This record gives sequence, C-alpha cells and structure tokens, in this order.
Amino acid sequence: MPPNFFDANGKPPRWLAPCLAALVALTPFAIDTYLPAIPAMAAALGVDVAQVQHSVSSYLLGFAVGQIFGGPLSDRWGRILVGTIGLSIFILSTALILLVNNVELLVALRFFQAVGGGFATVICGAIVRDLYHGREAARIMSMIATMMLIAPMVAPVIGSTLLTFGDWHAIFIFLLVYGVLMMVLVRGILPETVSRFRRARRQRQSRRSMIGGYAQIFRCRRALGFLFGQAFVSGCMFIYITTAPFVFMEHFGVSSHNFPILFGSCVLGLVVLVQLNIRLLKVFEPRQILVAGVGLQVVSCALLLTSTLYFGDQQPLLAWMIPLVMAMGAIGIITPNSAACYLEFFPNISGTANALFGASLFIFGGVLGGAVNAVHTGTLVPIAVGMLCCSAAALCLVLFVARARQPIGIEERVK
Repeated sequence: MPPNFFDANGKPPRWLAPCLAALVALTPFAIDTYLPAIPAMAAALGVDVAQVQHSVSSYLLGFAVGQIFGGPLSDRWGRILVGTIGLSIFILSTALILLVNNVELLVALRFFQAVGGGFATVICGAIVRDLYHGREAARIMSMIATMMLIAPMVAPVIGSTLLTFGDWHAIFIFLLVYGVLMMVLVRGILPETVSRFRRARRQRQSRRSMIGGYAQIFRCRRALGFLFGQAFVSGCMFIYITTAPFVFMEHFGVSSHNFPILFGSCVLGLVVLVQLNIRLLKVFEPRQILVAGVGLQVVSCALLLTSTLYFGDQQPLLAWMIPLVMAMGAIGIITPNSAACYLEFFPNISGTANALFGASLFIFGGVLGGAVNAVHTGTLVPIAVGMLCCSAAALCLVLFVARARQPIGIEERVK
C-alpha cells in the first residue's frame, strides 16, 4: 500500500468506496444487461427461452467457484494479483462468447466468464475488511451497495438500448469494454491491502492451510447462521432474477422495452432501503437492523404468495409488484449488515471468509433459481412459494443459529 494512501486523519480516502463499487458492479452488469435479450438470443440460436436461461444459472455457479478459490488466493498472493487474473479470464471468455453459435457453448463460456468475475470481485469485500471494522465496515458496505445497485437498475436499460441499435452481440461487446476498464482500475488505482509480511507468511504455509481457513469458518456456529441466513435471502433474490423474463415478458406480456422499467423498480427499492440503512447505523447495531430487515422480507413474501393465490391467473401486475418491491428492497438493509456481522468473526482470514460469503450466495442463487425453473408450471405460484420459503429459512437461521439479538464477543472471533 502506498505510504500516502491514507488521509491526514489516518483514514482510507473517500474515492475508495466508488472504485470498489464499480468493480463489484461487474457481476450485476454481466447478469442483468442481457436479460432483455434472452428471447432474441433464443431465436438466434434456435432454442427455447428456458435453455438460454440456463446461462444465468451457470453464471451464478461459476461466480461461486471463482469466489471460493479467489478468496484464499487473495490472502496468499495479494488482492491486486488475484483481481488481475480474474479480469483476464473474464475478458477472454467475453470475447469468445461473441463467436458462439450454439447454446451449450454459451452456457459453458458464461461459466468461465463468471469464474473470472468471481476472482475479480471477491477482493472488494476483503479490502473493506482489511481497512474497516464494525459499524464503519457496515457503513462502507452500504455505500458500496448503494452505488453498485445502480448497475442492475440501469443494466437492462443498457441491454434494451443496445438491442435497438444491434443484436445481442452488442451487449457482450459492452461487457468486454467494461472488463477492460476494470483492469485499468485494479492495476492502476486500487491499493494492495495485504502486507508483504502477511503474504510471505501465508505463502510459507501449506496448501492445506487454504482448506484450513474454510474449516475455521465452519467451526464457528454463529458465523454460519449469518452466512446461510444471507444465502437464503440471496436465494430469494436470484429466484426473482432468473424468472424475471418469464414473469414480466411472458406471463404479464410486458414488452422488452418496458421490461427494464419494472425490473429497475425493484432495484430502486433496494437503493432506498440501503440509504435508510446508512442512517439507521448511526443509532442501531448492524445485527439489530438485520433482524428487522429479514422480518420485513418474510412479511413481504407472505403478501406476495397471498396475492398470487387470491387472484390466480387474473392477478393484476400492481398486486404482484408492490410486495415484490418490498421483498427485494428489504435486501438493502439485510446484506450490508449480514456481511459486517459475519466478517467480524474473521479478522485474519478476511479474504477466505469473504470468498465463502460471496460463493454461498451465488451457489444458493443458482441452485434455487434452477429448482424453481424445474418445477415451472406456467404460473407464479412456484416463484412466490420459493421466495417465502427462502425468507422464512433466513429468519430462523438469523434468530436461532446466529443469535443476532446478542452482541458478538471479542473472544468469539477466529484468530
């Protein structure tokens, strides 16, 4: 880290949060920009929409793999080197996607694209944990979340606009350019927050120590409550993301041009709640806000299912959107606090811990999104049931395993 990195008060500079947000936004852009193009891609490749939607699930799973391996490697090799490797993989895979002519190759390349994205973005949470702690860490994560949530709100708009001027290839050209810009960011702007001494010590340890880091995490029961609670919350979100093209464009008959407006309304709810979270952190502890946020999501998902069962096939779009926006918005006060509480247990293996945190979200997202697609009935009932089950499981884990109503003691942290 350069000696003049910190400001006069010994704090990291303000520009660090937007830089990390830009890098984290790589994944929302990679997932959401091409959602409006899925029907067009299916037509171009001569397959059903459901087959192209598998490329969404393959991206989620590939991203999880990238995070699982990228996190421990960033503790050993440093944040910048791992970020560089990841962006190189992302850029190469994106370039190859432009040449695909069958859906199987698309799904495979999306997996490798996501592995690179996982390597690149896993360093962001680790950098935050290296430099910030407690409420300050939750505040910075909230700021990053605010800025990065603009990405999924504008991504479908970008995708639809690019489709107006070209075909689906234009979307992946955009992702290629964004990946190159992020390479410049990582190589030229972000600091290395793992000291040479710490890297040398980690490199002297055997490869088994990488597995040992994960073993330490799985021995910390309360941390697992925060981890898997957030995984189920994210499962709720990814059920929505993977089924959004069907819900809006097929079930409700929304055009591809209006799809970004409805999709973005949920993200707007997220942005509002993230801003609220920043203000609540001045008064309440992260764990207290987390419990309230998960409770809000459970109530919202229950209303979503009730509305779906009551109206049936005649359900108005507004009756679906109101509880959906509430459920997605609740994630804005859940995720930053969940991450801060979880990472508080692991000050010395923050890269590994953050990798498992991120990977679990996308593994659950890929599996649950695929599971809901597998039980597809042509109605919204499986989607609403899946989201309610996820949020209820999250509430149970946060209350009874993480014991979020109790403070985290210093002695509970893994040394």
